[in-house]
Amino acid sequence: SLLVSVYSGREACEIASDDFSFIDKLGLRENLSPTRANGLASMIDTIKSIASKNCLK
Repeated sequence: SLLVSVYSGREACEIASDDFSFIDKLGLRENLSPTRANGLASMIDTIKSIASKNCLK
C-alpha cells in the first residue's frame, strides 16, 4: 500500500531511476521481520523491473 501510494501516477522512467531511499529514511527495513523485509525487497525489485521495461517503450 505504501509503495502504491508513493509511485501511483508517476512515469515509468521516474520509477525505474528512483533509489527507493524513502524506505530507509522511514526506518522500514529495520522494523520489519526478515521475512517481511525480503518481501519488501522482492516487491521493489518487481516494481523496478516492470518500470524499466515500460520506460524503454
